[in-house]
Amino acid sequence: MFRSLIIISGIVAAFFNSAHAEMKALDDEVLSSVSGQSGITLDLGSRVEIAELAYFDDGKGVALQGLRLSSAEDPTKTADFRFMFSILNDGSVLHEYASKNVARFEIEEIRFVDNPGITNAGTDPSIGGLFFDFNIDGNMMMYNRGNGAIGARGTLGGIHDIDFSITDGRLGYRTNGNEFFLDGLSLDVNSMGTVLGATPLGELNLEMPNLLAELQVDAIRFSDNPLNHGVTNDVSSGAVLASYGSLWANLDANFALQILAGGASGTNGMTLNSQSTINRLDLAWGDDTDWSASGYWVGALGITGALGITNLTIDVLSDSDEFVDPSKDYGVGLAFAFESLSVAMKVQDFVLGETKDSIDAYASSGAALVNSIGGFDINLNFGDGVYDTNPLENKILLQAGGDLNAGYQGIRLDTQLSLISPNNESNFVYTDDGYSMMFSKLEGYVDGDITLDITKAGDINGTTYYDGLRLGFEDLAFGYKSEGLRIGKDTGDTNDLKTKQLQSGQSINAFSGISGLGGKPSLEGVLNGQITLGPGGNDGDEGITVNGDIELTDGVMAEYLQDDGSGVWLSGLNYDIHLRDMKLDVTSEGLSIYEGETWSKLDVTDLRIGGKETGASFGRVVLESYEVASESVISAGGAGQVCIGGVGADLIACESDNGRWDDRGVQGITVAAKKHFKSKIELEGKRNRFTWEVSRAGEGTSSVVNGSGLQLVFDNFTTNDGDGLTDNYGIRSVQSIDVARAPVVKKTTGIDSNGVFGNKGDEKIMRADGSYEYKSRSALTAADIANRPLGIALRKETQFKELDFESVNLSHPVGGESTLLYGLKLQNFNITTDITATPMD
Repeated sequence: MFRSLIIISGIVAAFFNSAHAEMKALDDEVLSSVSGQSGITLDLGSRVEIAELAYFDDGKGVALQGLRLSSAEDPTKTADFRFMFSILNDGSVLHEYASKNVARFEIEEIRFVDNPGITNAGTDPSIGGLFFDFNIDGNMMMYNRGNGAIGARGTLGGIHDIDFSITDGRLGYRTNGNEFFLDGLSLDVNSMGTVLGATPLGELNLEMPNLLAELQVDAIRFSDNPLNHGVTNDVSSGAVLASYGSLWANLDANFALQILAGGASGTNGMTLNSQSTINRLDLAWGDDTDWSASGYWVGALGITGALGITNLTIDVLSDSDEFVDPSKDYGVGLAFAFESLSVAMKVQDFVLGETKDSIDAYASSGAALVNSIGGFDINLNFGDGVYDTNPLENKILLQAGGDLNAGYQGIRLDTQLSLISPNNESNFVYTDDGYSMMFSKLEGYVDGDITLDITKAGDINGTTYYDGLRLGFEDLAFGYKSEGLRIGKDTGDTNDLKTKQLQSGQSINAFSGISGLGGKPSLEGVLNGQITLGPGGNDGDEGITVNGDIELTDGVMAEYLQDDGSGVWLSGLNYDIHLRDMKLDVTSEGLSIYEGETWSKLDVTDLRIGGKETGASFGRVVLESYEVASESVISAGGAGQVCIGGVGADLIACESDNGRWDDRGVQGITVAAKKHFKSKIELEGKRNRFTWEVSRAGEGTSSVVNGSGLQLVFDNFTTNDGDGLTDNYGIRSVQSIDVARAPVVKKTTGIDSNGVFGNKGDEKIMRADGSYEYKSRSALTAADIANRPLGIALRKETQFKELDFESVNLSHPVGGESTLLYGLKLQNFNITTDITATPMD
C-alpha cells in the first residue's frame, strides 16, 4: 500500500510541477517537499500550460486549446496546494488536500478539428472559453474493500467518502472578449459511500447514494473587459459591475451514472445511462447580495422527484443538415442523442418576494412561508414520437460558433426535441390551497437552431447587440398542445388528477387569463430573433435587463379550445415583439417588471370559430401596440376574500347586497399592472392600432390575400390622465387567479349527459367518491357548500382615467380611406369581472 502511495504522489508531483506539461522524473527538489512516516505530505506549486488536448472520434476531434493552471491573481505565478496521504489501521487511505492560494484553471478555446494542431486561432469557429477560480479544502477516504462486488449494480471497484469545500470561486464563460460569470462562488459537497468502478457488463459506474451539496453565488455578472480573465482577479479593472443578482441551491440526492464504450455512429463514442432521485432541492434567485433579511428572493422550495435518461449517445459528427443543403458548410459538432428522458418533479412551494432568512427557516425546520403562490408538479416524457404527422427524435448537435455577426466564438445548438404523452405522462400541475389543476397530456416539439453568445452593446453589419447573455433563434420550428384541464383535490399523487373530468374552455385558466404569462392551449410556428439577458434592474445595480426582438411566423394558436378540437383559432398568425430595457427585480411584493419600451404587431389572417382548418372565419385581425414605462408586479396570493355579484367587505354585507361571499385562501397568483400607451412614431413603426379586415380570396385560389378587403381601423389609441397632457395613471389592472370551489346550477330539469337527474336551479354537489348529485339551493348545508365543484376562479379589476382614439376609419385598397369618427374618448372606467370555469356535464 505504501508503495502505491509513493507512485501516486510521484505522478501528482510530476504533473503539478510541469511548466509545459511534459512528464519528469522525481528529483531531489521534489522529494524535499515529501514528509511523513505513516503518511506523506506534498507541498506543490504549479504553473501548467498545455497548448492542445484533443479527443478524436472516428476521425473527427474535439480540441481543448490554451489550457492553463496558475495563480488566479497573477497568471505568471504558481497555484499552490498541499496534499496529504495517510494510511489508517484498516488499510484505508485518507487523502486530504487544500489550496494555499486562489488557483485558476482556464480553457482558452474549445474547437472541433479534423487534425491535431492549432491553426487560424483567431478566426476558426470556436465554442469560446471557460475559466474557474477556486480555493479548495477537503478530503477523500478510500476504503480497503478488496475487489469484491459492491454497489447497487454489482460494481467492482472501491468505496470513497468525499467531502470538500470551494471558496473564493469564479466560474465564467467567454466569447469574443465578453464574459458571463458567477462571482463569489462557494460550493460544499459531501458524498459518503461513493462507488467508482466497473460492472460485470463492462460499464464504468459511478454511484453517489448520499449526495449533499450547497451552492452560493454572491453575484452573477457580465464584463466586456477582454483583459479581465487573464491579468487580474479584479472585475473590470476594479470597477463595480452591475449584477444579475444572487443564486442559492441546496441539494440532497441519490445519483448513478453508467458509461459504455461506443456511441450512435462508428466504432468510437460513448453511451450513458443515468438515474437520479432528488430527496430535497431548494433553489432561489435573489435581487440582493448581502444574504440578509433585507433582500428578497424568488424560489422553488421543497423540490422532490426523479430524473432518468436512457441510452444517451455522444459522438463527434458532421451536421446532417449539410446533406439537405450542400451549399452550406454546417461543420462538425458534438452529437447528443437519447432514447428517452423522464422528469418527475414536485415543487412544494414557489415563493415571490420572500426573505432569505425566511427561506432558510423553511428549509431547515419547515417554518411557514409568507409569500408562497402554491406548488407545481412537472412531469415530462421525452421520446421519439409523431407531432401531427411529423416524425421526431431527440438529438442535439453542439457546434462551434454562435451568431455569425457576433464573432467567431459562441455556441450553436442544432436541436430536435420531442415531448410525448401517450398515456398522459407529460403534464403540468398547479396546486393552490389544497386544490390542484392539471394541464393534461402535454405534447410538443422543437426543431431548429439555437445560438448562445456573450455580446457587448453595438451594431455589427446592421444587427444591434446588447450587453449580456444572448440567446438566438434561427428558423426554430416549435409546437405544443394540451388536451385540456383536470381539477381536483391535492392528494399528493398527480395520477389521481388523471381520472378527473376533462375541463372544457381551456383558455380560461391560471396563465392565459393573466397578461404576459402565456398558457394558450395550443400554439405552433417558427421563431427567429434573439433575447439578451443583461445585468442590472430598475431598482439599484442588481436584477436582470432584457432586450429582445422575436418574430413568430406561419403560426396557429388556439385562444379557446374544447376537447373535441373546436374553439377559437388564430390561423395564419404572424407576431413580432420588441423589448427595450425590460427590468426584472425582486421586491417585498414579488417579481417586479418594468418595460422601458415595448412595441409589437399581432397579425392574424383568419380568426376562426370552430375547427382549426374548417372553422368559420371572422376575417383578418391586426393588433399593434406601443408602450413606454409600463409596469407590473407578479405576487403571491390570489383574490382572498371577495364578494361576487355584489358589494360588501364581509359575509353579512355581501349577502345583503345579493352577493356571494367567497374565501379563496391565502395562495394563488396576482398580477398588478400599469400600462401606458403612447402616441405613434410613424418612421419607427411604433403605434397603437386595431384593424379588422374582411379580406378577399386571391384570383384562382381560395386563400385570402391580406390587405385586399375593407378595413375598420381604430387608430393611434393612447392613455392620459384626463387632461390630454400627462400620463401617470395609464390603464391599471389587478388580476387574481385561484383554484376554488364555485356553484354550478342546472339549467333545465331532467337527466344530464352522465345520467344524473336534477331540477332546474339545483346546484351540483360533489361526493367523496368523485360522483355528484343535484340539490335544491334552499336545502344546501355548510358541508354541501364546501363540496361545490372545483373551478378556475379569475377576478380582474380594470380602471383608467382616459383612453383616446385619434380616429376610427374605413379603408379599402381601391376606394381609399374615410374617417368615421375623429377624436373618440373613453373616460373614468372602473370594471370588475369575476369568471369561474368549472367542468361541463
